[in-house]
Amino acid sequence: MTDLTDNSASAPPDEYIHGHHESVLRSHTWRTVANSAAYLIPKLRTGGVLLDVGCGPGTITVDLVRRLAHGRVVGIDASSGIIVRAAGLAADEGVHNASFQVGDVYALDFADATFDIVHAHQVLQHLADPVAAMAEIRRVLHPGGVFAARDLDYGGVMIAPTIDGLVD
Repeated sequence: MTDLTDNSASAPPDEYIHGHHESVLRSHTWRTVANSAAYLIPKLRTGGVLLDVGCGPGTITVDLVRRLAHGRVVGIDASSGIIVRAAGLAADEGVHNASFQVGDVYALDFADATFDIVHAHQVLQHLADPVAAMAEIRRVLHPGGVFAARDLDYGGVMIAPTIDGLVD
């Protein structure tokens, strides 16, 4: 039987089209949970373990870990330079329960059912095979865990499900 969700043979390689120019990073560093992931606030529980896929410069990641009192957050990104920057932000902010590492969303370096929540902000649009990435994300989620994604489809806008705080 053919797996119709595997487009890897014909899909172009992943490309972060915005790049990591300082002007792009400046626009990313204003992001917080309140302005970019408010829909996730009701799911953040004390002691939770969260994976932030495509963490970029780490501003959302650091804010997430502050809201998970006694919890832990791991931020991954494909760019080693961005990981260094995110880790530096956490250190500068005195955040010790966050870690950062280079990671591949198609082959996450974590055991099955490791995380309570996986967060991905503006990541799926840059992937050649977002379905494969989401399957891998599901693998590392605890049963009943939450996959929270906020993304953009330049072909149209759809907001689903309708949740207070998702759109201001």
